[in-house]
Amino acid sequence: MDSKALDKIKKCLRLAKSSNANEAATALRQAQKLMAIHGVTTDDVAMSDVGSHTTKTGAGKTPPAYVIMLGSMVAGAFGAEKVYQQVFDGERWTLNVEFYGLNGAAEVAGYAFEVLGRQLKRDRTAYLATLNKRLKRTTKVRRGDLYAQAWLNAVAKQVTRQQRTEAENAIVEAYKAKRWNDLDTMKPRDNTKGMRSHDHGAIHQGYQDGKKVSFHQGVNGSRHAQIGEVAS
Repeated sequence: MDSKALDKIKKCLRLAKSSNANEAATALRQAQKLMAIHGVTTDDVAMSDVGSHTTKTGAGKTPPAYVIMLGSMVAGAFGAEKVYQQVFDGERWTLNVEFYGLNGAAEVAGYAFEVLGRQLKRDRTAYLATLNKRLKRTTKVRRGDLYAQAWLNAVAKQVTRQQRTEAENAIVEAYKAKRWNDLDTMKPRDNTKGMRSHDHGAIHQGYQDGKKVSFHQGVNGSRHAQIGEVAS
């Protein structure tokens, strides 16, 4: 619906909570009148506060497990939800992730996903470059993914899950139900099966490198992220 009309409805609904009984009643009648004209409900108005942010994961149709770990971590850190989108561009399949939530949660989760994703890719690539070039590709991929998972486990130690209120949960769930009738669970690709004793070095190095990442979520309920590296 028209953004100006929506803003007007929201303003009336805010005034409907006024301690002045006459002002509150007048504002509520005006809000109800505008909603009837534009064919919207109070749920529609509430859901209009849910924002979304879509970003590329850099993975194919079926991502490695660490990509899903990263998405879950940043979504939880900022009180957002996520849904994965398999996209075919005419040549190949790629995977996007859409974060959605209230009070800027989607945007900051998307930002954190992009920044951490770049850092993780850089560190994982640097680690793989240290491996013996004669190793099988499957061994390199397994160690690279073990490294990435350990890296994320170290970063996750800094994360406190952002809790939403019951009212916020209801709005987000209503938004989800309206946009998606049914969502399949994303089943990632597990490249770490068949782990060998020599692979433990990948886990150790990934955890040590992940500890160098500085991840600040913000304070007093604010939703912003500061991500960098701890000075050595």
